[in-house]
Amino acid sequence: MGNFTLRTKFVVVISTVFIVATILLLLTLSGVTARIINDFAVRVASKQTVNDRNKILAVIDREVVLAQKMADDTVLKKWFASSDDPALRNSALEQLESYRRLFRDKSYFVSMDSTLHYYVANKTEKPTMALLKPENPADKWYFETMNTVDTFALNLDYNAAIRQTKVWINVVMHDGQGKKIGICGSGIDISSFLHEIVHSGEKGVSTILIDRHGVIQAHENQSVVEKNALERLESKKTTIYSLIKEASAVEELQRAVQTVSAEKQDVITFPLNYGGKQTIASVSFMRDIGWINVVLVDVSHVLQFNNFLPIILVSVLALLVVIVVIGFQMNRMVLVPLNLLTTASQRMVEGDYLITVPVQHDDEIGALTRSFNVMATTVHNHTANLEENVRLRTIELTSANAQLEISQQLITESLLYARVIQSSILPAADLFERAFAQWFVFYKPCDIVGGDLYWLRETDGRILLAVIDCTGHGVPGAFMTMTVNSVLNHIVDTVSIDDPSRILAEMNCLLQKTLHLRQEGGSMVDAGLDIALCSIDPVQRTLIFSGAGISLYVRSEDSIDEIKGDRQRVGYRASDTNFCYTNHTVTIGTGITCYAVTDGFFDEGGGEKGYGFGNDRFNELLKLHAHLPLQKQGELFEQAISTWRGTRKQRDDITMIGFSL
Repeated sequence: MGNFTLRTKFVVVISTVFIVATILLLLTLSGVTARIINDFAVRVASKQTVNDRNKILAVIDREVVLAQKMADDTVLKKWFASSDDPALRNSALEQLESYRRLFRDKSYFVSMDSTLHYYVANKTEKPTMALLKPENPADKWYFETMNTVDTFALNLDYNAAIRQTKVWINVVMHDGQGKKIGICGSGIDISSFLHEIVHSGEKGVSTILIDRHGVIQAHENQSVVEKNALERLESKKTTIYSLIKEASAVEELQRAVQTVSAEKQDVITFPLNYGGKQTIASVSFMRDIGWINVVLVDVSHVLQFNNFLPIILVSVLALLVVIVVIGFQMNRMVLVPLNLLTTASQRMVEGDYLITVPVQHDDEIGALTRSFNVMATTVHNHTANLEENVRLRTIELTSANAQLEISQQLITESLLYARVIQSSILPAADLFERAFAQWFVFYKPCDIVGGDLYWLRETDGRILLAVIDCTGHGVPGAFMTMTVNSVLNHIVDTVSIDDPSRILAEMNCLLQKTLHLRQEGGSMVDAGLDIALCSIDPVQRTLIFSGAGISLYVRSEDSIDEIKGDRQRVGYRASDTNFCYTNHTVTIGTGITCYAVTDGFFDEGGGEKGYGFGNDRFNELLKLHAHLPLQKQGELFEQAISTWRGTRKQRDDITMIGFSL
């Protein structure tokens, strides 16, 4: 290598050392990786399965014991024996209140077989009483439990509308002679546990909860769970077996499910080809709720640090060899002659421009040394004052920019999460599909979150639909929508479902109380809302509308009628709490379509001069698109307002709903 240049010698040495280190690393990996990954995946799968099962059953077992204690309470049994005694009733209700505070969901229910009276209470409402009827489908659970259960039963229920899974504990009560006298218990919301288990966030680990037939009850893809909850035919529900391509893998999983369901084995762990990937599957049975927990560990993703210590040590050794060899060669061929220049250069980088390096050689390095001395003197003369100022200012700007970027990122992440929370209170599309023949929703906040809200409920054969424009937009508006949604649900649940004017009057009073608008020293901010509220009887095909600041547009084959809401807004400090809103009754015949829209649509600036869109253009669009399906109309309304706005920023939140029976 004597005739080679210094660069050539350096490249040859580095390449040789790198090839040797790489070969050692690959040979070691090929011998230990497969065993390490498989052993670790088996341990993770087994541990995860047991942990998930125990997490759910621990909560359920505690509630079952408390419910059994309530069923054996002598105060309750005396009341059941003499249900007409007011003193015994009051004493029993006081005793039940103590149990309610101990239950996880702060609720209880009791039912008397002698009178068929059903008492229920939760953390927000006082105890209420209803009468159980054999002919009522909603009361079927009680009579089946009394006929088939001697001790207690756990019933699982998934509510797709609110995405909530509950375990109902039904404990049968007996008198002193062992006769069944009623049922008591409580409910446990295990949605958060299921979400935490299924969306654990562990890389390469997936959890699926199924029943004895393989039907998926909890899955990271929420649409699969909702489809199974809504589907009544068992044959059409999605099973875990339908997600596995190989027949042999399906049979192996079925055998494991049957074994743990029969409680012949606590946990079964085995290799399984799932979704085209080699995984380790672990299966266990949760006897109390009749579910099977299936944990799948992707062996190509899940690794543990201490299992790879041999690989890491070999890698470090290989890199150490590379560094030692490079250092030795650099020191022998380059670093020794240039050591003084390197030290001087480092001091110059640190700001010492007065340094002078002695010239020891009359060669290339000597010439380089003399040039370095001249350069150091020149730089010192030109940067004595400027360099220090630039350095300090650069540090300040760098720090300020970093803080600004972090703050902006945190704000954006918070708003995006707030949008997810706000979206959770909006009604799902399947609720609209059940309620209306045709419909569309055009919902566009002007920021990431907004102050507009649309709301839909089906209660006792009636459909309640609301379009709401709360004070403000962005984060303040979003907070208002959460408050208004809670207030409206409370009023509909407790006051009325068929009298929109009364609902608005109750909202006006309750919202002012909630926001402390009329209290001395209360809120400094005046807040409220505009609303269009419809109560629809789909059998009689009638609609009762009451509005505050928002109109209802009714389009027939011949005309478009605007039914204006009252000018009195809801919830503001100046709103009269004794004001009676007006009910308007509309017969919804064939060909009748109704629309409700917030003022953000009419006020949207656009065109050449930035004027608002206005009512006239809106009515022209209604006439122009009247012959089209409602979903297409919604798209055209959104396209029209976007074209009108052009490149301008959206002014306000926009919400528009159209529907027909």
